[in-house]
Amino acid sequence: MLQTGTQNMLLQGGTARNTEETNIEILIDCSQSMKEKLGGMLSSDQDKDPKMEMAKRVLEQTMTTIPADVNVGLRVFGQSFHNDPFLDCQQTALLVPIGTHNRRAIVERIRSMRPYGLTPLTYALEQAASDLSQFGGKKQLILISDGAETCGLDPCAMVHQLTARGINMKIDIVGLGLKNDREAKLQLNRIATQTGGKFYDSNTSAELVDNLRKITAESKSTISGKVLTKMKQSDVQQVLPGLK
Repeated sequence: MLQTGTQNMLLQGGTARNTEETNIEILIDCSQSMKEKLGGMLSSDQDKDPKMEMAKRVLEQTMTTIPADVNVGLRVFGQSFHNDPFLDCQQTALLVPIGTHNRRAIVERIRSMRPYGLTPLTYALEQAASDLSQFGGKKQLILISDGAETCGLDPCAMVHQLTARGINMKIDIVGLGLKNDREAKLQLNRIATQTGGKFYDSNTSAELVDNLRKITAESKSTISGKVLTKMKQSDVQQVLPGLK
């Protein structure tokens, strides 16, 4: 194995692996509308489950696909309701801090999530950015939501401000049951594209599973590195200049 600190790269068995730290925070919408069913009258039995329950099942499965050396955390928003606009528009909580060796804790907290409140999306995104800003390396936010901001703020403007301040955080978003909500889809898509992320529209359980699979597969591809099929001395020297 050859190692260099200047190039932040490991070479082992013909594989070049980027060792830059990867940090992922999962942000889940726990607003009251997540009690609604994802599918319509002609949907399968599974699609008639509440959106919250479907998201929990799929998220639990997703946790098994994220490499063990990746830092992961879990934050929710809209998780409680006080009938007080000031309090309800600041309802977000970091249930599991970003780190490794915390998968069991994340699954346990996913299982305990319940939908209650509003959708303070702007405030939640701001707090998630603060969580991720404590780390170096790659920063990714995976947001699962079934609607637009309901607290009168503009999440797109806030994300634009974060980007302008040099806070680099890719946001990939899975929208749940937004087939007839054009405003929410536009807002969520704009948030994602501003950060180099993608918006995935999910109107069935199968689409939810497939879209989260796509996000985690893309995340893993940035972690696993580039395979060098024929490692010659000249190839090594291109990666590690000055190596004899």
